[in-house]
Amino acid sequence: MPETLSEKLSTQGGDGPSQRATADLRHSLSTTSLLATLVLKEVHDLVLTLRFTVGTVIAVILAVLAAYIGSLDYNARLDSYQTKVKLNREGLSRVKVYSFLNPTLVRPPEPLSILNHGLEGRVGTDFEAEVDVENTEAHGENRGNEYLAVFSEVDLTVIVAVILGLLALLFTFDAVCGEREAGTLKLMATYSLARWQVLLGKFWGAWVTLMLPTALACIASLLVMGFTAHVQFGAQEVFRIGLILIFYALFLSLMLLVGLVISSFVQRSSIALVFATFVWFFFVTIVPNLATMLPDFVGKRAGVYETARAGLRQTDREQEAAVRAVKDPRDGFSFHYAISNNWGSLTEFECNFGDRTFYEQLRQFFGQTIPLSLRFAARRADLWREYIRYRYRQAALARGLSFFSPTAVFKNTLAYASGTSEADYTHFIDLATQYRRTFLSYLQRKDAFNSRRWFTPDPPDQDWSWTVIMLGKTAEEFEASGAKPDDVANRMAHEPAFFSKFEQFEKGHMSDALLRLPLGDLPAFNYGRLPTGAAVVKAAPEISYLLVLNLVLFLVAFVRFVHYDVR
Repeated sequence: MPETLSEKLSTQGGDGPSQRATADLRHSLSTTSLLATLVLKEVHDLVLTLRFTVGTVIAVILAVLAAYIGSLDYNARLDSYQTKVKLNREGLSRVKVYSFLNPTLVRPPEPLSILNHGLEGRVGTDFEAEVDVENTEAHGENRGNEYLAVFSEVDLTVIVAVILGLLALLFTFDAVCGEREAGTLKLMATYSLARWQVLLGKFWGAWVTLMLPTALACIASLLVMGFTAHVQFGAQEVFRIGLILIFYALFLSLMLLVGLVISSFVQRSSIALVFATFVWFFFVTIVPNLATMLPDFVGKRAGVYETARAGLRQTDREQEAAVRAVKDPRDGFSFHYAISNNWGSLTEFECNFGDRTFYEQLRQFFGQTIPLSLRFAARRADLWREYIRYRYRQAALARGLSFFSPTAVFKNTLAYASGTSEADYTHFIDLATQYRRTFLSYLQRKDAFNSRRWFTPDPPDQDWSWTVIMLGKTAEEFEASGAKPDDVANRMAHEPAFFSKFEQFEKGHMSDALLRLPLGDLPAFNYGRLPTGAAVVKAAPEISYLLVLNLVLFLVAFVRFVHYDVR
């Protein structure tokens, strides 16, 4: 029968390498056992404290409430999104002319915004692909239930950052100085554990204890989401939830180390408590607010905004002058006119019952004004992008200032992980802008800018001019007779028989189904969220900061604890 490891160790003698290895192994096992005992002692002591009980109860209750309210708000935003998509689809199906074909692109709500609200609800959700306007931002801010908007700001991330972050400091603010005051730190020094092992044991004990309320809060939030929110988690969402939990653990370990550093620099726990409370308040309140306020305070946003607005006004004047140079056939009523007109913007125009001469004039008019409109729309967009870039620079400055607070950095990291960051909004704008280019290419392939179908659904092979339908004469025949258009229009207005004849014609020839645009080949907008890998890359500075700060704080606590007077 083969010998066991213990039997081999017991039968080896002498002063050779085997005996030394045996002694080292026994010492390692003894050290590990003592370290495990210290960790269990810390867990036991902390779990029995009032701060653990109160902190756990508050965290779990708030997590349940936040998840429930956030789920209701998400459901409202999801319903709004689905309604917008449906209305847009129905609206496109009723379009009769290309000039009124303006697809609206809608950004869907982010399911993980329930855990971390981020910018969700603060930025726009709707982006219109237009000819006259090159949009640079989304509009239609969608906060779901407005009465829940304030409450939905309290999410699981805020609870971890504020409540559990404070609990972490309360766990370790007296880990060293409190043990010294109680006399147990001097007793620990008599054990065979090194000081770094004592420090590590206290840290791991506090971390394991803190993970209990964190796990309970996370599980409670996910359960509430599963039963309340209309969400379906895919592989990407599950992976991101895993990242969120990892970042929670990383942040809380950092806050525990902050408490250890404070505790190792002071001799009395009462002083350590004052310092820990101030640090928590500084990280949670002062730095995040200053990071938000300072960029606006020291910047010149108002001046940049006014410069952009002045440029837009100048561009509008130049466009108006350029358009005036093109003869508009719609100026002034004549026999060569369309009796049914629907004005939109400069190039959005729908008309019916005009003669061929009028339609040819319109075709030439829009053939000249649409390129003008596109060019000036691009100029306006470039001017406004200057202002947007300035705002992004302000946001970048605020992001840099937030590095003075681990709490602010933690919240920024969670915004990237949950898909509610500025980068996710910018990703939507980039996709929508790209779709507009695709949409314009589609119109060009259809030769829509130079066709009658840009402004009228009237068949090109039939004369549906109002003079022929209502009076039985062409515009040329009326002009040859010397009749005046206004006199003819006034006569028709006082004779109901004319409009009765017109209504009968409309019923027989103006079927919506026949006149609608065939849009089976219209490019679809496919929104894809920012990939998880790209989000992690965007958050790399914050993630690196949390990792490095954990290491630095542990080293500082260790160096200080090595020289700490345990008497």
